[in-house]
Amino acid sequence: MINAAKADGQIDEEEIQRIVGKLQEAGADAEDQRYVLTQMQKPMETEDLISAVKGWPELAAHVYAASLMAIEVDTQAEKAYLGQLASGLGLTQEVTGKIEQMVGL
Repeated sequence: MINAAKADGQIDEEEIQRIVGKLQEAGADAEDQRYVLTQMQKPMETEDLISAVKGWPELAAHVYAASLMAIEVDTQAEKAYLGQLASGLGLTQEVTGKIEQMVGL
């Protein structure tokens, strides 16, 4: 989610609120939320994320879905990030299309 929010070069207030809201829904405490907010200040780590998830198709789908839920895909940079993520994770267009439908895009 954090990487997706960074994709267009800035994390806007709506993206921050969306991520914090998802954390709260998941039961994250204040310390967890502070950790995530700190991570938002760091550079993107797309290749590290892809490497960590590679070989875990179900987890790859969850990572892609979380990225979609973190942002409003309204810039070319965000679209490029999602394309890079899907490709790196080995997700087909069919799979990404189904994930996009599931999250309401």
